[in-house]
Amino acid sequence: MEATTPTDVNSRSRSPTPALPVQPDHFFGSEGAHLPPSPNSDGRTWLDPDDDPLAHRGIPVFKPTMQEFQDFEGYMNKIERWGLRSGIVKVIPPKEWVDALPATEKQLGDVKIRTPIEQHMLGRGGLFRQENVEKRKVMSVREWAELCQKEEFCAPGVEDISLHGRKVAVKTRSRRNKPRAGSTKVSSIEPEDCPAQIKEEERDYNNERHDGISSPLSPPTSVVLPQTPVSTTSDDAVHHPDPSCNDQLPGDVEMTAHDDNDASEKKPTLKKRGAQSREVREAERAAKDAAFLKTFEPHKDWLPPCTMADDYTLEFCQKLERQFWRNCGLGKPAWYGADTQGSVFTDETTAWNVGHLPSFLSRLLPSTSKGLPGVNTPYLYFGMWRATFAWHVEDMDLFSINYIHFGAPKFWYAMPQGRAAALESTMKGYFPKDISQCPQFLRHKSFLASPTLLAQSSCRPNFLVQRAQEFVITYPRGYHAGFNLGFNCAESVNFALESWVELGRKAKACQCIPDSVRIDVDQLLYDREAEHLHPSVPEPEKRQPSSKRKALDGSEPQTKRKRPKAKDSSTSTPVAGPSASRVTLKLGPRPVEDIFPCCLCISTSRDGLFPVQDPPVGRRELPESLSSLPAEAWMAHEECAKVVPETWVDEVEMGISVEKRVFGVDAIVRDRWNLKCAACTKARQKAHGAPIQCTKGKCAKSFHVGCARNGGVSGIVFSIVREVEKEVILVYPNPPPPAQPVPASDGAATFLDPALSQSQMQSDAILHSPVQVEPQVLKSIKKYDVHVLCLQHNPAVAAAKRATKQDRIKSELVGLPPMSRIKIRVSSGVFEVSLVRIIEETGSVEVLWDRGVKREFKWGSVIFGQTEGQTVVQKPSEPAPERNSLSVDIGTCGPVVVHDSNAGN
Repeated sequence: MEATTPTDVNSRSRSPTPALPVQPDHFFGSEGAHLPPSPNSDGRTWLDPDDDPLAHRGIPVFKPTMQEFQDFEGYMNKIERWGLRSGIVKVIPPKEWVDALPATEKQLGDVKIRTPIEQHMLGRGGLFRQENVEKRKVMSVREWAELCQKEEFCAPGVEDISLHGRKVAVKTRSRRNKPRAGSTKVSSIEPEDCPAQIKEEERDYNNERHDGISSPLSPPTSVVLPQTPVSTTSDDAVHHPDPSCNDQLPGDVEMTAHDDNDASEKKPTLKKRGAQSREVREAERAAKDAAFLKTFEPHKDWLPPCTMADDYTLEFCQKLERQFWRNCGLGKPAWYGADTQGSVFTDETTAWNVGHLPSFLSRLLPSTSKGLPGVNTPYLYFGMWRATFAWHVEDMDLFSINYIHFGAPKFWYAMPQGRAAALESTMKGYFPKDISQCPQFLRHKSFLASPTLLAQSSCRPNFLVQRAQEFVITYPRGYHAGFNLGFNCAESVNFALESWVELGRKAKACQCIPDSVRIDVDQLLYDREAEHLHPSVPEPEKRQPSSKRKALDGSEPQTKRKRPKAKDSSTSTPVAGPSASRVTLKLGPRPVEDIFPCCLCISTSRDGLFPVQDPPVGRRELPESLSSLPAEAWMAHEECAKVVPETWVDEVEMGISVEKRVFGVDAIVRDRWNLKCAACTKARQKAHGAPIQCTKGKCAKSFHVGCARNGGVSGIVFSIVREVEKEVILVYPNPPPPAQPVPASDGAATFLDPALSQSQMQSDAILHSPVQVEPQVLKSIKKYDVHVLCLQHNPAVAAAKRATKQDRIKSELVGLPPMSRIKIRVSSGVFEVSLVRIIEETGSVEVLWDRGVKREFKWGSVIFGQTEGQTVVQKPSEPAPERNSLSVDIGTCGPVVVHDSNAGN
């Protein structure tokens, strides 16, 4: 029987796979092409996924009928064998389903994009490390749409690509005034307004090298990413209102997107001094949002100027792909409105509703679980041109589904599961330091490698273009990455089929990220089985209906609250998180209401936690999180105590036992309590504890010990240099007044009774000279001598930035013909000289300095920009005889070639 039925190893836990596998409509990249039969097809007229284990055909694309589409899990089981080979698949829903979708105006009006991230790419040569800078903004869909229209963030249109780079910049009008993007008026900007990014894109487009990826955030789920938490603090209110509530929308977005925290705080302050209250500003902002949504056409208004949706052919998307790679890491960093909790789907949509997706994962979790954001409850992702997500697999090797509600396509790369191990091995070679720090470093979603570079290492990925109203399904062990081609809105969630159980048992989680998702599959299965075997304990009338509701994915809030008290809380250890009843989801130590067990750091781990001897209760300079802490609740980690300069760990005899305690917390100075951790994101976390500072010179950046230790992903360097012995010395702040000497055991006189009256002290001071008391060594302790460097002083990051700068200068110079005029800054001033040649080996340029005399200067001496207010001396003083063909002046917009009238065409 098994020989005649092609079954998968995981099919035992679900219904048998049919003899004839579901056939894809086509494989992406091969539309219209005739696919030859597989080598092992034996004359079959249908294709089998097992005949193509490395997915050489491409990524399968399915077009189910409406009847097939109604059963999400059933259809997923049918096509699973394909996805377990290719890594991802695309599903195009039936037209009837798409036409039945309700309008999105109301849902978009309720969406708030909290703390979007700015994506900085550090690296070169096709290898990048992504760094996320969280923006303390809360933006509406209107503000995000207006941000995406700005010149530095706007996606290239058909005219931009056809001109081989953006040679003509475009000013777009607000979507509120002109909702149809196809009719947007195009006009060229003035020369002085031309940003440097235009020339960078034009220049890099002519470079035929196909370089690296850039992004670290995944459309599916990013809950393990520490850099992009969803802010829920009251601090967000400072950034909610639109400070400039006039009709100049571009100015509004500029403030919202680019002003730093100081500027964004000053503007509302000025408004508060006027007659306009915060409530009025909020009302005006809401009115703007409502007016925008009334005229917003989701399937048209995202388009770049002079570009239609039909223009996004495969050929055009591949041109955008080349544009993306050639400008990776250059220009203004893209933003990504990722990890926004919520859904655009409504209850009217019953099939394939990402907001309420039936799956084995939802049935496996306790029915009392409120859900884990981004894992089994949906996230929204608002993208823009160049917003990217790095190579990664899903948490716990789960499945994921991604749907684009509207907007520009996503460009995906997928690694077949057969090449997953090769990809991991290749990335380990590219990032050896990171693999030594974390075996699961790719789950950080911060490491990028270009498809061309991977192809050279036998890891060629497949690619896919996902358009609006299309689904992409990712599979366990299917590494994927990609980027957005413009403004869009996507929704994503994780799910599981029954075949995932064995994969979930073997899945590994990142240990260095405190809130990484960990699911104890065996414990969950045990709990669900126990519920079925003992349905009548302790409340039989309520437990039985609860089990049925669970199977139907229903809910009963009161019954759900009672059940974990009787069963779940007694079978597993409670874990802090959004719901205390989610006992088997080990989400790491994220406590409710930010209760920190350690007085020195924000880590909630209780390993190596010891009581504090002589806690500084009642001191005024203590952080808010410690000011009301009772003496018996003061605890500290042993590692923190060994690193913080004032503290140490020692043993204290407690009756017949010996107990470790942390000493010296009461000696921590006010300045250390006032330090703020640069790695924390919330104000309460920043202010807690006693951070340590960067050891580079007088750098003021400071970090909690735990934050510094786990800060490798953020570019923080932390290493324990050695363990040293130090002496604890009792030092008298002032010499004690003389008193009656008492002979000591060593023959020296020890002065006692320092609590003398003022008159006695004065009289003794007259009669006797003060006696200096030597500091007393109490004992020797062991401390850690650590080496901490912030991102600014990280030599690896600095080297990457220098290398990127060198590459940029090189690309500027390579395009210049010989004898072009360039500007050089030397110690004696700025000189305009003639370029003879570029010496790549030494990173220098050879220029004509005087007649017959040539000199070399490093690339860093070349000036790319204006020199207003500076005296520019011409060298040589007389024009060189060779300078009759053309000349070059490098201005704000990059090199501008000025052709002589006698020059040839």
